[in-house]
Amino acid sequence: MRRIALFLLVLALVPTIYVRQPFPPPNPDDRVFYHDLLPGLRAGGAPPRYGALTLVGAWQLTSPDREFGNFSALAVRNTHDLLAVSDRNAVMVFTRPDQPLPWRTWQRETIHPAWSGQEIDTDSESVSVDPRNGQVLIGYEGAGEFHLFSPDFSRDRSIAAPVLLEWPNNQGPEAMRQLADGRTVVIGEVFAHWWSRRRHPGLIWPGLPRSGQAPARFELVMPEGYRPVELAQAPDGRLLVLGRKFTLGGFRTVVTMIDDPAAIRPGAQVEPRPIAWIADPRIRDNYEGMVATPEADGSTAIWLISDSNEMVWLQRTLLLKLRLARGA
Repeated sequence: MRRIALFLLVLALVPTIYVRQPFPPPNPDDRVFYHDLLPGLRAGGAPPRYGALTLVGAWQLTSPDREFGNFSALAVRNTHDLLAVSDRNAVMVFTRPDQPLPWRTWQRETIHPAWSGQEIDTDSESVSVDPRNGQVLIGYEGAGEFHLFSPDFSRDRSIAAPVLLEWPNNQGPEAMRQLADGRTVVIGEVFAHWWSRRRHPGLIWPGLPRSGQAPARFELVMPEGYRPVELAQAPDGRLLVLGRKFTLGGFRTVVTMIDDPAAIRPGAQVEPRPIAWIADPRIRDNYEGMVATPEADGSTAIWLISDSNEMVWLQRTLLLKLRLARGA
């Protein structure tokens, strides 16, 4: 979010026709370099543990592209690739670094051709990929609509959702996922009530949102002061909610679990249980993107990506892979 960048600056000073063409040929500036951080994070050879999660991969991502970074949402594109969108209207498709070489990365500086006149939505904060057809649904702050893109981003159409205009420009649809049962769930970063720093508004569409369709509503109850910034679904169907807050000591992250997706229903108050707190100063950052993928041994991998907010001298683009043990 733009306000987070300003906050950190002050803090530093104080102490439907789809699949057209393949992606364009790689540009030298599209190169992304993965700097492996895990060896330096191991203590006595053991990977760090945070609650129910074990850190099994940690990379800092860098690129010659000056627009690189600011990733605010993450999605699974296929069994090998992830897709990240930035709050500056850019997209990156990249091979998971736990896959065999060669790794492939594709970036587009902006999803739409231009920013001129601000006629288009640019502050993309949430993304979901439909596994059945690869369509990409993106939510934006300060916009009363979603955009539905073809898998290669060559086509898109808007989906009017005026309900989103009820939320402040910088606290909009931060968390969104199309669930395995077909529903689309969106959670706002804004607090639902002025007297509570735990409750956040949630919206439920029975399928892909249709223009002008009114969603059902629920409330998500997060740990005190933590805002929901991503929603993911584990391979076993359980839901994960990523929470983020910033303090004078830096960012804090919590990963929470909703054991039964049916708990998200009209009129419900849903309180996920925390499964991991990440305050390790070595990897502490502004994590806003999260997905879950299956591991060969039956466990679940949880991937987090951080939003650098164009503050490269204070924040980094970090990609974490954490393992949730079977039965946890």
